[in-house]
Amino acid sequence: MSIQEPSILNSTQPILCETGCEDWPYSYAGSCYPIRWRNDLYIVSAFHCYGNRAISPECTCYPIPIDERQFFGFCRKLIAKNKLAKDLEHADQILLQVSSDIHSEAQLNSVEALDLSDDQSIISLSDQGIKDVWLKGYPMDNPFHIIDETKIIKQAYVTNGIEYAKKSSYDHCHYLKVKTPTPNSYSPNGMSG
Repeated sequence: MSIQEPSILNSTQPILCETGCEDWPYSYAGSCYPIRWRNDLYIVSAFHCYGNRAISPECTCYPIPIDERQFFGFCRKLIAKNKLAKDLEHADQILLQVSSDIHSEAQLNSVEALDLSDDQSIISLSDQGIKDVWLKGYPMDNPFHIIDETKIIKQAYVTNGIEYAKKSSYDHCHYLKVKTPTPNSYSPNGMSG
């Protein structure tokens, strides 16, 4: 029996950024995913994904699902820092608000995203009812990362469930021990965002 991949996984994308450099116009910088808060759409990642590559987050090229040749434009950048965090390096989420002034309702609604203003959409990894876990990320050494003339080719990790989930020693981070298989001997590292 094969398990159907949740369609929301397609919303997790590699961070493709314009660099402003003529010799190297685009760069990958980790992964990003969409969320909704009430009527607003945000693209979320970790700020260090950009900082490690000296790229401005506003240069993110997140494709519009109904026309993947176009990318969303952003109207606001929010960087989350927890004042109580002992380890600010790992408390670095960034949210880019998609501009509803320049994008149609159809474009905004074409993105499948978790609505965090709806309590029913929030999932705890410690919930014993969880049977399958899907991790999607973009390690830099992944040989399947290529850009051809029409699309970005990417790889997702699929697991058969969680063996355990525990809070790490870093603030706002968790360790997941997932069941096999992990394709091509990769472990899910390098999946910031």
